[in-house]
Amino acid sequence: MILFFIYFQILPEKESFTYQTIDRGKTGEIEVISQKDNLGYHIIYTSDRFIEVVLDTLNLQTFYLRKVVNGKLDLTISRRNNFEVWFKGKKRLYKEDEPVYDRHTLDFVFRGFEYNKNFKKRIRLHVPELMIVNADIKVIGEEIISGPCGDIPCWEIKMTPRVIFMRTKYFFWIEKNYPHRFIKYMDSTGKNQILLIRYEVDSSR
Repeated sequence: MILFFIYFQILPEKESFTYQTIDRGKTGEIEVISQKDNLGYHIIYTSDRFIEVVLDTLNLQTFYLRKVVNGKLDLTISRRNNFEVWFKGKKRLYKEDEPVYDRHTLDFVFRGFEYNKNFKKRIRLHVPELMIVNADIKVIGEEIISGPCGDIPCWEIKMTPRVIFMRTKYFFWIEKNYPHRFIKYMDSTGKNQILLIRYEVDSSR
């Protein structure tokens, strides 16, 4: 008997993004570069801070993260057998069997799920200021998002962290068609927003 294996790659080999941000009324931009290498999906975020990330190629969980703010190391994460976190001088070790997704990487994480109108899922989410918590995500609608990159049909996704004192809800718009780009973000306060304004993909491979 001959077995045939189909290799499915979640993300393109190399991409670059520019996002416009609104953070409590202040407008800015984030530049993002993603490239697949021998470690995983290697991602660099550049704005008023620098974040370097490696995500697993199979499920986009966080393998490594380093965050620098104003020239000072703010956060590091590494995942081997356990999930190790260094945050503002304190080190924590979590024993986790399930994938853990750091909150800084949700723009990529949400590209890895297969959505439909009834989609619901609980994930393990790392929030540096707190700990690893459960978060519920679900599709709440479909919408065409218009912007500098055109009119893009998206799934609208709501994320609710299961933390008693956290009242804010988080909304993400993910492109329905491949490569399932992260297009827009907004929280329930309306004070924080992100919108994709430029995208390039390496089509030479």
